[in-house]
Amino acid sequence: MRKQKQLLVLFLIYFSLSVFSQAHAKIGAMPAGIKIQNKTIEKLFWLSGLNKRYQYVESTLGQYEKIDPKALKPSQTEFAKNLMRHGHGPGQIRASMKKIFITEFDQEHAKASIKWFRSRIGQLILKAEAEAILPESQKDREKFAKGIMSTPPNESRLLVVERIESAEALSENIKFLFLAYVEAMHPFNNLLQGKRIVKVVRMLKDEIVEPIREQVLRQKLFAYRNIGKKDLNDYADFLESPAGKWLTFSELKGFKKGTKRTLTSVHKVQRELLAEIDEGGPEFPLLRELAPAGQRYLLVRLRDPFKPLFTDNGPVQNEETAPLSSARQFGNELESIPPISLYVMDRIERKRPELFRKMKYYERIFNNREDLMAMNDDEYADVIEAYRTVLEKANETKVSKTPLQSEYENLRLTGVISKNAKILALIETADNKGHVVSAGDLIGPKFGSVDEVQPEKIIVIEKSRDYLGNILTRQRTIEFSQKI
Repeated sequence: MRKQKQLLVLFLIYFSLSVFSQAHAKIGAMPAGIKIQNKTIEKLFWLSGLNKRYQYVESTLGQYEKIDPKALKPSQTEFAKNLMRHGHGPGQIRASMKKIFITEFDQEHAKASIKWFRSRIGQLILKAEAEAILPESQKDREKFAKGIMSTPPNESRLLVVERIESAEALSENIKFLFLAYVEAMHPFNNLLQGKRIVKVVRMLKDEIVEPIREQVLRQKLFAYRNIGKKDLNDYADFLESPAGKWLTFSELKGFKKGTKRTLTSVHKVQRELLAEIDEGGPEFPLLRELAPAGQRYLLVRLRDPFKPLFTDNGPVQNEETAPLSSARQFGNELESIPPISLYVMDRIERKRPELFRKMKYYERIFNNREDLMAMNDDEYADVIEAYRTVLEKANETKVSKTPLQSEYENLRLTGVISKNAKILALIETADNKGHVVSAGDLIGPKFGSVDEVQPEKIIVIEKSRDYLGNILTRQRTIEFSQKI
């Protein structure tokens, strides 16, 4: 029996050592596997042009001057571009894309993609696309654009180019970057003053899809003008394959995430620029670094020595400077929403408890500046819009009113009587009907309460709650034969 126990102990020790050595071997193999994976992604990035995808999208967008001139003037594009680069756009987006490619890594898809971009057709496509956006190709682009207006491209060729545009990421990436430009320029863009940037961006997301797609198609028709239809079909087939879909999905996700990260940095630059402008210079080093001459003049009326006031066509016309908005106002974006009467709040608490809980939840958030500062820009924008919706719903709460709850100019104090040591007031409404009121009765359009009836007047107190939960008190007076 003792010998059996010894054998059992030896077996358990052997088994434990075996399991440990296998686990240790696996742990030791992980870094090598990750290293191979990173090398594969690095190779893919260099071969496919993903390493310089931001620069390519930026250059392409630079040619599309009129995607939506109501949101961003062509003259503002360079300023927006400088802001995004100051926010480390190229590096942020490249890092975000690599992170997504690592997260979504698939060895077979990566190998298939590398093989494609190493192929003759892959190299031909990449070269044609790069050359098509070069400055020296400008005249050829313009000539080609005029040509297709008079002589449309072959329908079968157009269909395959449409397949390519639909399957790859360029149009979506241009959309992400254009919307980022609009957001980056918002505090300095007089076209959008008074408009909430979150709503502007949401509206533009749909509006700019078709203009971008049309310009991308035109660009690709120009880029591929010397490439055979069979080669273009092969490219479309690759993009629609599992490997191509994996590549496009990862690129799109990474580019979008990197753009958001860049905007976080851009918002800091916006605040620095606004502070520099508010201080009044006189040097304005950051503004001079980032804003083109015309934009500098519009923002601070600072004329550059090389900026002429007169040209051959007469005096240079400059737009008036619009008030600058703050990049992040920490809840002040909600100040335009009217406060809510405490009487209505009481009804909301009893009749709409879910809405009441949401109001208290957001009240706590907006009373904590540190929490607001810790949010990224998407979170901050979402919480502003969510609370705005809650406040608007609260203001729309229907509460029955009496004839006395009308505008003060429709109410007249006609008499005061004393009954059982209690002073009562006689109020006449617009329909010439009389009403008796005493302390505590509701009166006025904003659910005011009669605080006191005096021999010569009525004191009305209106209490309401603002978006921070602060109680606001206003006193109104109704006097004999006087309108408030």
